[in-house]
Amino acid sequence: MVRSRTHPRSPFCRYMSMNGTRAFALASVPAAAGLAWRQHRMNVRAIDAHPIRAPVVPGDRRQLPASWGSITYRWVPGDPSRSALVLVHGWGKTSDSAWWPVISGCRRTMVVVDLPGHGRSQLDEPFSFELAAEAVERSTIHAGLEQPVLVGHSMGGPVALTTVRRTGRAAFSGLVALATSAYWVRPQLRLMMAMAPYAMAPRSPFLVRTECAELRVAPHIAGQIAWAYTRRPARRMLEETATALRRFDARTWEDLALPPTTWVVATRDGVLDAAHQLASAQHFAAQVVELEAVHSMVVHAPQAVIPLLENWEHPSGSDGG
Repeated sequence: MVRSRTHPRSPFCRYMSMNGTRAFALASVPAAAGLAWRQHRMNVRAIDAHPIRAPVVPGDRRQLPASWGSITYRWVPGDPSRSALVLVHGWGKTSDSAWWPVISGCRRTMVVVDLPGHGRSQLDEPFSFELAAEAVERSTIHAGLEQPVLVGHSMGGPVALTTVRRTGRAAFSGLVALATSAYWVRPQLRLMMAMAPYAMAPRSPFLVRTECAELRVAPHIAGQIAWAYTRRPARRMLEETATALRRFDARTWEDLALPPTTWVVATRDGVLDAAHQLASAQHFAAQVVELEAVHSMVVHAPQAVIPLLENWEHPSGSDGG
């Protein structure tokens, strides 16, 4: 008797192969979900094993009222012969959680602003970069600074650009942009920022994984990293700031004239592509400094950031002051 054989490319074989693959894939979903949940719980336990240690941050907090809430900034006295620094934090941060290594290690006078709805600054209206720029401008005036150097990290870059547009370039002797962009309207960034408020919610798998990665990179400051993650603003504020970022594009601002500007590109940035940062710098004809650093360079590479800010001078060679 001759046994019949089914040709491997027959419709029956293709059907069985397709359905077998589908069945295997469906059976794998619960297993993959279980492994992911187990890894998430392990990451949470690893985070909880680190005690929360707030860094010792010098300076005094100052507060002033605003029509939309209140503005809080940290005043740090320093060398009066040098231009002061005005530090603007990024998305999901506060003045202290973003800048504590610089505040502790830099000898210049500093004003470190809590943006509206972040840290101790109150906000009774939806977030906008105009309100954030107002907070930076009023903090600078309240502190009595004349032509300081404006420094913005990540989302602080758009805030800094909006501030210069609001005040005019003469209000600042220089601008330092750290790991940031002049435009956030690119499709991949729009998608990333739309997902960010959910991905970065407290104890979300993405946020927990990110915190674990930071703890592995800098175990010597694990307590301070754990503390910084407890200082994140409310989810409503994360959503509003992400929405504002998705719409931001300073390339269309014909009335924007910048003071001498240094654009610091993080070459290992996992948030903003280094080429994107470089394109922003080139758009404004800014001086470019490349650092072998991740996006959170202020905390993870203070040994590179602090000297850069400490020794910042007008790109032509004279001190910005």
